[in-house]
Amino acid sequence: MTTEVHEVEVDGHPVRYRVTGSGEPLVLVHGLAGSWRWWSPVLGPLAARRRVHVVNLPRLRHPVRAALLSKWLAGWLDAAGLDHLELAGHSLGGLVAAELAATRREQTRRLVLVAPAGIPCGRGLSGRALPLLKTLYDVRRSLPMLTVDAVRTGPLDVARGIAFISGRDLRQELSTVRAPTLLVWGERDNLVPLRVAEEWRQAMVDVRVAYLPCGHVPMLEAPAELAACMLSFLDDELANESGN
Repeated sequence: MTTEVHEVEVDGHPVRYRVTGSGEPLVLVHGLAGSWRWWSPVLGPLAARRRVHVVNLPRLRHPVRAALLSKWLAGWLDAAGLDHLELAGHSLGGLVAAELAATRREQTRRLVLVAPAGIPCGRGLSGRALPLLKTLYDVRRSLPMLTVDAVRTGPLDVARGIAFISGRDLRQELSTVRAPTLLVWGERDNLVPLRVAEEWRQAMVDVRVAYLPCGHVPMLEAPAELAACMLSFLDDELANESGN
């Protein structure tokens, strides 16, 4: 699998991103304190049937606040020449992807949201401490990578991101999303409780839900299962779109 590194300018700053595979364009958006590398375990199977694009979201400091991440992502998509695409996001990245799908309905063909933030679950910064520790235990084999990404993000950015997630409620915008959507939830998710999946399902127009035997980070905990359910959904929707 060959990975290309591209660079474009977004808001006057150079942004590098990676591209691999061939087929319909698929953009993957990572979560809080993460990086494109979190998607690495699923890049192979996805790239076999899609032209996959992965990029690091910017740090949460002036001028890019958390509330502006979807605007930043839209700017990057424009700079990269990506249109009429499939979009997938995890956790905070799911929130960002859903915001973009609500504002750019013609640009987003299909949407995959993996344990997305965006509907409050009643937990603030302190209430997420124990679930976070449990989540880190679930992905302990990937701790070296997670540690590097957490250091890159920094504690202030993490706190800003959690504060934004805790207060952001997308339910009104979700009703405007027209892209067929797949919700993917880990059955043992400690950070975003399983009960929230039903609220997402009720808020959206065209949605399916898949449950995987894992926690909050399916791409690290159950990559084969995640890639399989994503491709099953995306290929099925593509066939329907083609009238097959």
